[in-house]
Amino acid sequence: MQKPNRLISRTCNACGDVFIAPTQGDGRRHNCLTVKGELCAGLPDVCWQRRDHRFARDVLYTVPSYIQKSHKSVTAHHKRVRIAQDILNQTATCNIDELNADRLFTEFGRSAIFAFIDRLPVDSALRTDLTSVFTQVGLRRDKEAAPSPNRRRKWAATALPPDFEQAVQLYVEKSARVKQTKIQRGHRYSELTVKRRGAEARYFCEFLVRQGLQFWPEVSQHHLDMYVDENNRGTGGNAFTFLQFVRQNNRMTQKFVRPKTRLKPPAEAMLDSDAVPGVLRRIVACPDAQVAVAALFLALFGQRVASSAELCLGNFRERGEKLEAMFAEEWTPLDVLTTRFLRKLNPSIGVTPPEQADGLLFTYSQRKLRHDVAKIVAVPLKPLRMTAIANIIRSGVTDRGAISRILGVSMPALAYIEKAFQWDLQMTVDSEIVKARNEVIRGERTE
Repeated sequence: MQKPNRLISRTCNACGDVFIAPTQGDGRRHNCLTVKGELCAGLPDVCWQRRDHRFARDVLYTVPSYIQKSHKSVTAHHKRVRIAQDILNQTATCNIDELNADRLFTEFGRSAIFAFIDRLPVDSALRTDLTSVFTQVGLRRDKEAAPSPNRRRKWAATALPPDFEQAVQLYVEKSARVKQTKIQRGHRYSELTVKRRGAEARYFCEFLVRQGLQFWPEVSQHHLDMYVDENNRGTGGNAFTFLQFVRQNNRMTQKFVRPKTRLKPPAEAMLDSDAVPGVLRRIVACPDAQVAVAALFLALFGQRVASSAELCLGNFRERGEKLEAMFAEEWTPLDVLTTRFLRKLNPSIGVTPPEQADGLLFTYSQRKLRHDVAKIVAVPLKPLRMTAIANIIRSGVTDRGAISRILGVSMPALAYIEKAFQWDLQMTVDSEIVKARNEVIRGERTE
């Protein structure tokens, strides 16, 4: 184990150059401002602090250390660096105007921009300037934005009766206990899930109050059906889960029926066969290699854009004359078209040095990548993904387990897609036939 005071060479997480500093022992990648201890041999030549820029040091404060082995942490870090570099370039000679602020909002998202501002030093003049311009642009965009037709109807906050308020609090406490148990057993459980469950329960109780109810024994299946009609079946399913919890803690004789989730027929959830060639032609004509590669992963291999955005250079290798990618658990050979665009995006793909294996394949944010892919394919992304998986099955790959391991497609999704075919691909063999076959194998039957 290395001693804490040992000097080692480190790669800066901002400029990418090497500097010498004491070991940190935290498994994080640092820069010259986040590392603890004095630097040896001074700052690198390309260090941001050496730039002839009035805000270089202030902007460097917005790039914290990050965990190297976490894809989520690496993705967030690359986004922070791109925002910092963009701000540095824009403020080299003048302040950011509303036109550039609007572009930054579109490219990186409002939350990421304001998080960047929050990481600036409190006494920084850049922080004051950016807060002013981005606040103005944000207010203007909010005023101009049209309400989404699919957004849930908003009601004014309603004070809940004690009976309902107590049930919501108990439900939130139970959700917190479930989260703690899940994490202790090695599962992933987001804190946002706890908040969402509490918000869904409170929203349902506010609906009941608007119906004139104050006590749980007054609630019936009729009210749950009305709630589903006002919202949707998914929201009604969340309310049903909450009602089941309430029945365990209150005297309720009413039994509730979960709203059925009615899926589209698989054939209607996919694209027509004659639409795919047009999609591929538009992808091939795309001048942006990042967008083209992400679109090919979606249209040919059924990969979500969100999953593609997390791919690292270490997820690709050369084997013989073929380029292979690891989308899930196993290596997948790539076709000639996808290989050509990957080589255009990164000429050294497949032979990446080990120290660069954690680098992301795409530099675009997930949001921008998804937006650009949707724009270039000009069709809904989910039907395109399902069509790609159906084409893989039609090509002769009928092993659900293999498809799930190689491409990361869930078993329920595969079972749903297979219903679109006119033949049975995965149904088990009749038990009588299995019995007869085993008897033949054991030599008990000869006819």
